[in-house]
Amino acid sequence: MSVAVFIDSSSAMTREVAEQYHIRIIPLSVLWDNKEYVDWVDWTVEEFYERLKTSETWPTSSGAAQGEFYKAFEELRGKVDGIAVVIISPASSPACHTSVKGAKEMTEGIPVEIIDSNSVMSGEGLVATAAARAALAGASMEEVIAEAKSVISRVNYFFNVGSIEYFIKGGHVRQLEADPKGESHIFTTKEGAVVPVAKYPTREEARQQLRVLLKEKARKETPLHASVFHAAAREEAEEFKKEIAAEYNCAELWIAEATPVLALHVSPNSLGVAFYNE
Repeated sequence: MSVAVFIDSSSAMTREVAEQYHIRIIPLSVLWDNKEYVDWVDWTVEEFYERLKTSETWPTSSGAAQGEFYKAFEELRGKVDGIAVVIISPASSPACHTSVKGAKEMTEGIPVEIIDSNSVMSGEGLVATAAARAALAGASMEEVIAEAKSVISRVNYFFNVGSIEYFIKGGHVRQLEADPKGESHIFTTKEGAVVPVAKYPTREEARQQLRVLLKEKARKETPLHASVFHAAAREEAEEFKKEIAAEYNCAELWIAEATPVLALHVSPNSLGVAFYNE
């Protein structure tokens, strides 16, 4: 048998990338006006942003994914040797960790390991693809976990939100200590929490700084694993991906897309990059 690798939809990993690496994505949900909307099932991120333009209420993320994780675990009973679940850092989203932990406690007869990616969005995704490659190569549960953990400390993640309005409405600004009037912040993750790096006069300068940070942190002498994240900025993400491919020896390079559960926190025109060297 083998090891199955799971991830949640806050990773921004697309179905195409998940299929390539044989990763199973559990969709998270958004609560809006007492109704639950499931990522990829009930709407697209474009529909989500469009509704926000006229809505008088602000949605919240739902912590009700425990049943989905448990159902998925049970479906694999007798089919795999173990399940490795890579999750968004509890420092950024404790609800997801609670859901997976609850599902794990309900599951019997299948070893389930919860791996804190210590990151968010596509940073989380890179940890999952590392685990998945090991699993596809026939690694044991212990080896899959070890591979994921070896990547966690090496992942760099930087992103620029098109506007921090969504951080304000989501209650993140006080935690982030970001200027609520700023529109050109760059953020990173520190010990799993999202923190500001710097603020720039314009979005264009912030976008350029993403490239500077990549150049400062990434090396050309060893293979690079990278993922470009975007929220309703596909064309710019594609261009950024081309630039990275031209400059580095990429062992892995893919585009991550915000889902509605992520769009609660990142506005349209957001762009980011996660990467690490072998």
